Amino acid sequence: RGHRRVGKHCREGLMDGLTLAAAVSELGVLIDGKIDRIQQPGRDELIITVRSYGSAYRLLLSSSAENSRVQLTSQRPENPAEPPMFCMLLRKHLTGGRILSVDQPNFDRIVVFRVSTYNDLGDSAVYKLVCEVMGKHSNIMLVNEKGTILDSIKRVDLSMSAVRPIMPGVVYSIPKTQEKLDPRHAAYNDFMAAVEAEGRLDKKLSGSFYGLSPDMAKLLSNYIGVSKDRCEMLEDTEKHRLCSGLVGFYADVNAGKFTPAAVCGPGGAVKAVYPFPPSHLETVDYPSVWEALDSMYSNRDVADRLRQRYLSLQKLIQNAIARCERKLNMLSEECPSEDELERMRLNGELITANLYRINKGMTEFVAENYYCDPPSKTIITLDPKLSPSENAQLYYKRYRKGQRAREKSCEQMRETSHELAYLEGQLDNLAKCEVQSDIEEIREEMVALRYIRKSSVKKSRKVKPTVSNPMRFVSSDGIELMVGKNNRQNDMLTLRMARPNDWWFHAKDIPGSHVVAQHTGELPRQTLFEAALLASYYSRSRTGENVPVDYTLKRFVKKPAGAKPGMVIYTDQKTIYVTPDEQTVLKLLDNAKNS
Repeated sequence: RGHRRVGKHCREGLMDGLTLAAAVSELGVLIDGKIDRIQQPGRDELIITVRSYGSAYRLLLSSSAENSRVQLTSQRPENPAEPPMFCMLLRKHLTGGRILSVDQPNFDRIVVFRVSTYNDLGDSAVYKLVCEVMGKHSNIMLVNEKGTILDSIKRVDLSMSAVRPIMPGVVYSIPKTQEKLDPRHAAYNDFMAAVEAEGRLDKKLSGSFYGLSPDMAKLLSNYIGVSKDRCEMLEDTEKHRLCSGLVGFYADVNAGKFTPAAVCGPGGAVKAVYPFPPSHLETVDYPSVWEALDSMYSNRDVADRLRQRYLSLQKLIQNAIARCERKLNMLSEECPSEDELERMRLNGELITANLYRINKGMTEFVAENYYCDPPSKTIITLDPKLSPSENAQLYYKRYRKGQRAREKSCEQMRETSHELAYLEGQLDNLAKCEVQSDIEEIREEMVALRYIRKSSVKKSRKVKPTVSNPMRFVSSDGIELMVGKNNRQNDMLTLRMARPNDWWFHAKDIPGSHVVAQHTGELPRQTLFEAALLASYYSRSRTGENVPVDYTLKRFVKKPAGAKPGMVIYTDQKTIYVTPDEQTVLKLLDNAKNS
């Protein structure tokens, strides 16, 4: 790949009509191809395998708000075991169909695939698969031979858009746009009419022709050799050069001639793809647009899917936490207080001590409370229908019932408090996830504990799940420090990997990771500090100061019977106060890589 030196102005991940046209120009290989397989790895992404002229091609359609696009791809993302409903619909109508054409109407951000297939009656029909690449309004729709939408990957009802609903049964129409010209069929005079007006050159070109954002119009003008910003600043020779250049450029576009180039950021990651090498930008040439797009979007797609899984699980855990907090508040309000119970017992005793002074039919009685120092008068409410003895028994009965209710409430509050601590720990574990397998481990645990119904979890393939290992660090003294990222790792580290005389660390009374320093005997002072720092950093108090961290020998750490994953009790601990520091954590991680 050759390198060109150019400037800094570009919009990351730009996919306007021109960039889309470059990607669509490579889809000619799909014409007359047979649709062999349809997959939906994400909620807004499709992978369609097409067999054409002895080769298999993978077509990617994405309606993601951030990464919407249409392109060939080599990506093979993991698919759910149970395909979504839209995927099933496409399989029903399009599998085995032949692609007749791939069009980009008006050179806009719309791609239409015409597919020869069969309708529900078994008659030959031509369906359309329409992909609109329009940022947050992106969508993918299946349209039948009558022009009616069968379904879409994103449904838009009247409450979401009264102007253009996208729902089954609605007649599909191309989105309304301002009147522009298709630059592929524009003449020299059409371009000249745009540049002879007053105003910003990029705005005039973008407002006159389809497929050009202002940013792309500016880059294209610079590429042709005209760098001035305003139309009135152009000389006649510059106007002629620009218009002639645009005619020639779009003649190449009609012929499918593009020179794909990518702009890379720090570390060589592709951050923008263009159908031509823009001037004043550092670019890398690619043999095809789809390969450049794959380079740019591969990491983004993984991060996007990870984010979706993360947010879904985060919401579930937060809802469970809110439920526990409501339950604690309710139990606290309903639970009779110690003072209230003591008053019931005292009333029963005072009535018993004064039976001879109380008569049936009295509604209250003033007793001398000798339990106070000094004694005081106490007014006791009585039931006039009951005898004095029965009134005393009624208070004793209420006292015993209140005691049982309090004991039950206290037990439920203890259990709920433990559950709340567990869920807050899971929320902290979720924040440490870096790859999808980390999230899946937490999800599997939540399924096992019935926070997630098994029926709502897709059946996984019959492959033994990968068991992840705790993180590994090395202290400044060369001692290995192990850190669990989730409850499964914490249990494995503390209960199976750690030796009895290894040192064990955990943030005090705070959800966080188990940390084990694999060292027998007195721990060097610097290692003690670094292990405690890791425990504070991988806890919910990562951004705090002077975080208390308990440490003890592993032999003093026990797991109570029936305790939830990651939950332990410990004794003989000491406490150290540390402030989390990311630079120290990275240094300890580098020590492990170099050891």
